[in-house]
Amino acid sequence: MRDLKHRAAFEQQGETYVRMLAEQTDYVGKEARAWLGEQQVKREEEAAKLRDAREEETLRLARAANEIAARSVKIAWIGAGIAALAVIVTALVAILS
Repeated sequence: MRDLKHRAAFEQQGETYVRMLAEQTDYVGKEARAWLGEQQVKREEEAAKLRDAREEETLRLARAANEIAARSVKIAWIGAGIAALAVIVTALVAILS
């Protein structure tokens, strides 16, 4: 972050006013453009942080979904094993009766 002499005034006046100052070709205009650039960088950094947070949450949810799916597969295999065992028992009962 640059050391701008007019930073406090820029922050007090806000971006709309500083944009008008930035159109000037003097020293104040140059500082105004630099300050506006800093504000843009701050917005981009904040947007990147929010985007990263959303991506982390998406990854967390995906991992949780994968864990649930893995448990579901195990339960399905157990169910298939029980069904196969029931077929065998039914066949044995049919043969032996």
